[in-house]
Amino acid sequence: MKIVFLIIFVIGFSLATCSLSESKAEKNNDVPFKPWAEVENKDSQNLAASSYDEGKQIGTITDKSLDEVSGLVASRNNAEVFWVNNDSGDKARLYAIHSSGKLLAKVEIEGVTSIDWEELSIGSGKDGKPALYIFDAGDNDKARDDYVIYRVPEPTNISDQKITKDMVESFPFSYPDGHHDCEGIFVDPVSGQIILITKTYKADCGVYAFPMPLRAGEKVVLEKVSGKHIKSIERLRTVTGAAISPDGLRVAIRTYFGAFELEREKGKALATIFDNEPTIIKAPLLKQAEAIAYSLDGKSILMTSEKIPAPIFQLKRK
Repeated sequence: MKIVFLIIFVIGFSLATCSLSESKAEKNNDVPFKPWAEVENKDSQNLAASSYDEGKQIGTITDKSLDEVSGLVASRNNAEVFWVNNDSGDKARLYAIHSSGKLLAKVEIEGVTSIDWEELSIGSGKDGKPALYIFDAGDNDKARDDYVIYRVPEPTNISDQKITKDMVESFPFSYPDGHHDCEGIFVDPVSGQIILITKTYKADCGVYAFPMPLRAGEKVVLEKVSGKHIKSIERLRTVTGAAISPDGLRVAIRTYFGAFELEREKGKALATIFDNEPTIIKAPLLKQAEAIAYSLDGKSILMTSEKIPAPIFQLKRK
């Protein structure tokens, strides 16, 4: 397993460092589109069996208002509905789409700004009902002092609407070791803890956690996460998304050039998931892969990309 992980990492890292820089990749859209078959190591195929079938395209995002989809999460209230957000440059709003890619609704978020919304997750709100966690902490220049996560109730009806200012909770934070760009977060459905995985191109990435319990309106310093195999995660480059299964037992991590999954035993704390080696998901490499999510039933993983038309791929669990 370690050999396979190293092979895929070297492939991805070599592509990243040789073909693009951080700024050029996002501004010029130079991230290549290649199917897995063109980049996988043929000699490594028998070393590890994937837990998922090959990706199948089930839809395409074509609406012009969704040209920079950066976050993706399955609705807890409506089957076949996914929430997405755009990267920086859009208004403070979320979108509901069908798994086919069709735009269903726009939801304005009042009283907040959209500086660099890089990720979207879902968990419980203060009332125990499903809530969306909007991650405004993209920082390409590593200079921001206003990192924040917004939490809003997930709408039950899929229609154009507004979430008023009094319904929004803010969770400002800083890192214990300076500034970081970050595009991967997930919220544990069991404990409510928020985990972040930073995005890097040369140095190791970092894995951080919000101190518990969550305290809305109070700025906190994140805690560095440890684990027996945390180095396997820290060696990843260009992490652009993360997701956790509805039962909280699996975590998927997306990079520009690959995808990986971690598992934990039922009943154990979320941090113990990093005691286990990640397995490789044979994911299609998209033009600018930024979003990954589990299906509502946890039996599939879905992925999509920035830039329209953006294909939506589904990988079914075996």
